[in-house]
Amino acid sequence: MRALLLVAAVLLSAACITPQRAARASARFELGVAYFKEGSVELSLAALRDAAELDPTAWKPWNTLGVVYIAKGERELAEDAFKRALRMAPDEAEILNNYGTLLVDLGRNDEAIASLEKALDDLEYRNIAMIQSNLSFALLRAGRSEDALRYAREATRRAPTMCRAWYNLGLVQESRKDSLAALEAYNEALEACPNDAMGARLRTGCLQVETGLDDGVSMLEGIVSASPGTTYADEARACLRVAGR
Repeated sequence: MRALLLVAAVLLSAACITPQRAARASARFELGVAYFKEGSVELSLAALRDAAELDPTAWKPWNTLGVVYIAKGERELAEDAFKRALRMAPDEAEILNNYGTLLVDLGRNDEAIASLEKALDDLEYRNIAMIQSNLSFALLRAGRSEDALRYAREATRRAPTMCRAWYNLGLVQESRKDSLAALEAYNEALEACPNDAMGARLRTGCLQVETGLDDGVSMLEGIVSASPGTTYADEARACLRVAGR
């Protein structure tokens, strides 16, 4: 009985956060986000861990820790952080979307789909198109191209300037052997994000050389020249080899 009382006391103290402590936690959280945006990953992690410790009831520090861990390549720590956040807010779309994206990266597509579909149930979340785009990619990875196509199209309808949504639509169309529709989607991605759509540029070049268009050769050679040592350059070389270049 005494042990149970001690546990209850600890839980009660964790739930009762003073305004001053909550303010400190919020300040450390905002600082962690700012550090991450400027590329200071270790400082961001330290500030976010402080925020999580100062306010054990807050899910946002753990959710953001998950995002930062992904950026650092620490996927196991990212998953643990998202799970902690979900224990506090199991229906929060922001966490479910981030966790679903990680699960796709881990190759756990069915779990990713479940997480992302649940995220769509949060009607208060504003960026539904991002969830739909991520879900289309997870469905494509799971071999469900019809469902992937439906969500990719809905994402581009909701957010016509979201280059990632157009890129995912292109991938779906390419998987369906519809090269023309894929090229149209990739072109939309390039127009929406001319300086930040390397994947769309790569796939456009590969599809063009497959169909004998010289524009694809110059596009792929440009990727090799501009991004040496990257996977984009490696894939561009592979497509050039297929084209006999």
